[in-house]
Amino acid sequence: MTLDGPQLHLALNHLPVLGPPMAAALLAAGLARRNDEWVRAGLWTLLVAGLSAVAVYWTGGQAADALLDALSGQERFIDAHFRAARWVLRLDLALAAAAAAALLAHARPRPVRAKAAAVLLALAVASSALGGWTAHLGGEIRHAEVR
Repeated sequence: MTLDGPQLHLALNHLPVLGPPMAAALLAAGLARRNDEWVRAGLWTLLVAGLSAVAVYWTGGQAADALLDALSGQERFIDAHFRAARWVLRLDLALAAAAAAALLAHARPRPVRAKAAAVLLALAVASSALGGWTAHLGGEIRHAEVR
């Protein structure tokens, strides 16, 4: 059995949705406890979530192509999900780049600056909200009960 684009999309789409809230929790706990390891774990989580957003977005196009053929009348739901996903991709890639820059700029043994971590925490919360909304819009494509 091989995984095609739609199957990969469904398998991977949780990473950029759940990664930012996990990163936000790690960053918040790290800042509150002044624990640089937790802050770094949050930054790494943002980096992975951002990179995974590329794969999810790319496979989403393939899933849309498959669904447009199979589900007539669902175009508006697919379009809304696609437009929101574009914003998630942009934000998550920016977060990944900023997280990577923070990790490089504050290589061990220097701790990550609290201001940088706090800004990334705020952006991770924004990404969490946007990712959750995008996931909801994706659910509307096939699940009338969530519309």
